[in-house]
Amino acid sequence: MNRKSLLNKFLANECSAEEAKLVFTWLNDDPTLLDDLISEDDWVSYINQENKSKRGGDSLLRIITVFVLFGFLFVLSNLLSTSTDKSIQTASFIDEIYYNPSAQPKEIIAADNSILTLEPGALIQLGIKPDLDFRRVKLFSGRVNFKVAKDPSKPFIVESGTLMTTALGTEFIVDYNAAVEHVLIRLFEGKVRVESIEPSVVETNILKPGQQIYFGGANKMLVSNFKGTPKMSARESLPAQLMLSATEKPYRNPATIHQSANWLQLEETAVSDIIQYINHELDVPISYDSLIVKNYRIKGRFSKNSTMDLKDKTDLAASILQLIVEVNPFILEKQYNTYILKPKK
Repeated sequence: MNRKSLLNKFLANECSAEEAKLVFTWLNDDPTLLDDLISEDDWVSYINQENKSKRGGDSLLRIITVFVLFGFLFVLSNLLSTSTDKSIQTASFIDEIYYNPSAQPKEIIAADNSILTLEPGALIQLGIKPDLDFRRVKLFSGRVNFKVAKDPSKPFIVESGTLMTTALGTEFIVDYNAAVEHVLIRLFEGKVRVESIEPSVVETNILKPGQQIYFGGANKMLVSNFKGTPKMSARESLPAQLMLSATEKPYRNPATIHQSANWLQLEETAVSDIIQYINHELDVPISYDSLIVKNYRIKGRFSKNSTMDLKDKTDLAASILQLIVEVNPFILEKQYNTYILKPKK
């Protein structure tokens, strides 16, 4: 198949993932390949739009923006929906696909100032906008280093195959081999929650700095430690600057939260403080508007087990959140593994 035929196939949403990568490489090297398919008027309109674009655009983003002019469905639209996804228009994500066809790492600064470094061959969908309840990245293949901007009110979620990694503000790497469904996640700073998006798989793990998870498709998640400059595989290593960071600073409960081995007591505790407790102590991500919750407080007493596993923590978090919505003008929703606290309309 010649280049023009494959470009037409790409624009008609008929390419395979491998063919799409090949087209991305061609267009990144020579955007004039589109000249036979796109009129001069459309190019002028596109250039005018680009002159008003914000910082962070690159040749790949500009190429994809051209496709929006025509209303074409992006070739990877069939990959943008999984069994857990809500109904989302593919067009809204077209300008958020990034692919690194070069031999050098490629840095992307997201709207929240998180820094994503795509290693050669990495392909992602970036969904980070101020009006979203959480920040979301879908890794289709390859290795990406994430330096997540701290924002406790908006959990940061990375999907890689059937695994979902959730962080609030941290640095970690996800390496996903889509061909064999193998995922390696390494944490350098902060804390992340790793679980499957498959309802039939209930395993969840919390990683701390210096820990990693390997998941080989049907296998269980294998958790282990690493030190120093880790190697992703026997044939390639990480950049030298990615050394193991300092351990996470310990969280301290506010004075209005008291607990023993068997109970948790809240004394007129600010809702924002309770959410921080749930994030740090119970490892449950919550999305909320800090300006809306800051003036609300609750009090209550909850029983808990002397030894808390992740299920116990999740159940306790759900009980606390239920009390918050019962006595305050909020509603509670859940998407993926994230609770979303919203004001009642």
